[in-house]
Amino acid sequence: MSGVDTVRGINYQHCQAILIALDVAADDSVLGIRVEGAVDALDLEVIANAPGGAGPFVVRGLQMKSRLQPHTWARAELLAIVHRWAELPVSADSEFSLLTDGALGPSGYAVAAALDEARDGKYDAIAELLGIDVEDPLCAVMGRARIVSEPGSVEALLLSAEMEIMALLDTGPTHPDAEKDASGRVNELFRVISTRSGLPDLDDRFISRDEIVAVVGDIARLAEADRWTGSLAAEYLTAVASEQIDDLVVPTLSASWQSPPIRLEDLALVSGPLLMTGRTGSGKSTLARLWRRGAACAGGKVVVCHAEAYLAQRLDRLVADAVGTAVGRTLSRGVGRQVLGDPSVTVILDGVSELPQQVRSELAADLRTHLAGAHGSRVVGVGRDEGVGATVFPASVTVQRLYPLAFGRPERLTLTAKVLGEPESGVSTLVTVDGGGPAALAGSGGGDIEDFSPRCYEALAQVEHALADAAGNPMLLELALQLVAGGVPFTDRASVYELTVSRMSDRANGGDVRLAVAVLGVVFAELLDEGRRYANPLEWERMIAGAAVFLEERGVATDVPAIREAVARSGLVNAVITGIGHTTLRVPVHDSFADYFAARAHADGLVLLPETLLENDENRLWFSSQMRMLNDSEVLAVAKQLPFSLVRVSESDHNTISGQAPGIVAALLNAVLPDDTDVEVTMWRTANGKTMAQAGTGATTWVDPAQAPAVFAGPTVVAEDSDGPTAVAVRLWRLILRQRLRRDRRLRPRAPQSRQEACDQLSAHCREVIAALTTVLAEVAPPGTINRLRETIGPLGMTGVVYERQGRGFGLNGWPVRYRHSEAVDLTAASDSSPPSEERTGVCSAWTDVVSRVSTSPEVTAAKAVGEAVTKLTRNHWL
Repeated sequence: MSGVDTVRGINYQHCQAILIALDVAADDSVLGIRVEGAVDALDLEVIANAPGGAGPFVVRGLQMKSRLQPHTWARAELLAIVHRWAELPVSADSEFSLLTDGALGPSGYAVAAALDEARDGKYDAIAELLGIDVEDPLCAVMGRARIVSEPGSVEALLLSAEMEIMALLDTGPTHPDAEKDASGRVNELFRVISTRSGLPDLDDRFISRDEIVAVVGDIARLAEADRWTGSLAAEYLTAVASEQIDDLVVPTLSASWQSPPIRLEDLALVSGPLLMTGRTGSGKSTLARLWRRGAACAGGKVVVCHAEAYLAQRLDRLVADAVGTAVGRTLSRGVGRQVLGDPSVTVILDGVSELPQQVRSELAADLRTHLAGAHGSRVVGVGRDEGVGATVFPASVTVQRLYPLAFGRPERLTLTAKVLGEPESGVSTLVTVDGGGPAALAGSGGGDIEDFSPRCYEALAQVEHALADAAGNPMLLELALQLVAGGVPFTDRASVYELTVSRMSDRANGGDVRLAVAVLGVVFAELLDEGRRYANPLEWERMIAGAAVFLEERGVATDVPAIREAVARSGLVNAVITGIGHTTLRVPVHDSFADYFAARAHADGLVLLPETLLENDENRLWFSSQMRMLNDSEVLAVAKQLPFSLVRVSESDHNTISGQAPGIVAALLNAVLPDDTDVEVTMWRTANGKTMAQAGTGATTWVDPAQAPAVFAGPTVVAEDSDGPTAVAVRLWRLILRQRLRRDRRLRPRAPQSRQEACDQLSAHCREVIAALTTVLAEVAPPGTINRLRETIGPLGMTGVVYERQGRGFGLNGWPVRYRHSEAVDLTAASDSSPPSEERTGVCSAWTDVVSRVSTSPEVTAAKAVGEAVTKLTRNHWL
């Protein structure tokens, strides 16, 4: 694949068939593939040898269909195809995947979700779609079908195939002719598949494994040096242990199962999958790299993968590339399979919540298969959004949560002194290393107040005034402090990014950065509309050229070569070695810069916000609102589709409160409240000129002060002088939520008299908490957000052991419990009277006691969990 011309006009479905053919070549139990199709469709069967010599039979069926934009796949069309397969006799003992390279419509997503649920044995949704009873045998058949929507890249598929062949060439991947040889074999395989798929006779459309191997070579061999079970693992550990990352700014890491911060080295003692989430720039990727390096120094194996390079059904390819990047050579997918099968390995998938929805669904299916056996490597997901990130793991698996903590005062002052070059006396640094490993507690820097100069306090005060609670974000804090050190004033997050971009360009002599930012804004807006922040090289060049033409059509003179040079010199976009083989994906210097560029283009009127807003769009919405407050229709779209983002957006609302304000405020409130009855908003101005707003049942209008309702007749706020209607609506929403989250505290139950009674009390309490959660969510969750809130809250059940009361200085404690949160409630009374001492000091589970747990009513516990989830999704201390 030497250039754009090579892939122009190539059928996407045939490229997918190439990848399947490579799997067939590596599996000598498979006879071959049968292809059938035209330009817009390809039916494919993988044929295997039956046990006992019974002859060939179909072990997997795939149907690939094309639907180009703007046409999407809808419910009726998808069900018709899947139903047709279900009626075939072969459906009794086979699986079926419908692979499309077009986007699914809303009803298409519903079908895909119903089939996914059916794979987990939940037939209600698919039965309703088909109009049959859940006991109908067809439901079980549908549980072996799935829909994969892949508006993917032809370039990525072909490059993946070439990398796979290069890794296993007899001459080796570093041979000067390796790339040309691999490209030729892929082209020949494409020719064979596309030619045979159009032949009229069924038998002629069969391509045997021998024919495939004759084209691509015997790629089942793997050199000893390239085996994870051979010398490759030791080579990998040596490579990552030598990574120089001691100057990184590192946050403290907390865990959901314990109050004190957790050390990175202690994570090796924690079993099961994990999910690390936090805002962009909070240090997630930094912690992942430190974890990998520290583990390697101690002989542990941690592999960090860039999730953005994931290809559908190619988790092993992603892992192999992560290992290959570290050791500096292309590796086969077989290496990825070996790593995934090694239970001593932890695989970190960085960026799982930032993937496009359809790609995330594919990754979830891959992980469902991987985690089903519970004998392979441990998986850790890393991403911005906790609720979205949790969806990549199967619902049947309990996933413990990790959170990078925002910098507190000591960490902020330490970083300030570091950036300003101020001397410190007796202050530990943000990153300390013992024997080449990570710090005992990442981000443990601090110091007494007298350890810092007045300049440090002045600089930090300037940053905190402009950024408010965002000053605790490590990356943003460092960027802002660099501006302070350079004497550059700023006002908010957006201005920090704007000035940082300008300084980066100036230092690199990058030319006119304004045009470069405009072009990057158009490009990243298009990428973000697809749910991603990266592009492969060929795609990137096309998008840059397309953005230049787009601007020229709007009267902006652009010189594409000059813009390319300006972007390259500025350092705003990196070519990172990651993902598919050693391809250089084009990514922003940090993923938050993609959000900034897209928001800049929106604020400048170059692009529109997407009609459908997803969680992945939140950061660019906040940026855009800071640069130019969203208009009424855009704000209403945010309220309906991303209601929790409305809180951050409202902070930039300084519009004048006009005569239409009551209607705007009411519309926003009704969009975020789950009530069936519309909430009305009455507004008036007091004698001293203050604007008042009350939510209730009165008319949505302005009234004279004499007709104003009583202040305590409903939730009422006094608008600040700078508040616009969105800010007023959000303040009313906050009051309503706080009222609805208040729950009665009932009397504590009778003190248990035995371990078993204590166990029974706590089990009953947990079940009541889970039931109460449903009630609370129904009263406070904005429409369509219950699942997101549930995922953010996590499981509220408990699996653990209740022990005998232990003596303390005054009386006895309340029946200690060692537990982990889980979907189910599975508590047992310990057979021994006290827990082993080593369990008391472990980090794999949390500790509590029965009396303190059951003393808080289930309703209060559920309401607290909901309130904490809302705070995570909005901003600190909002509720």
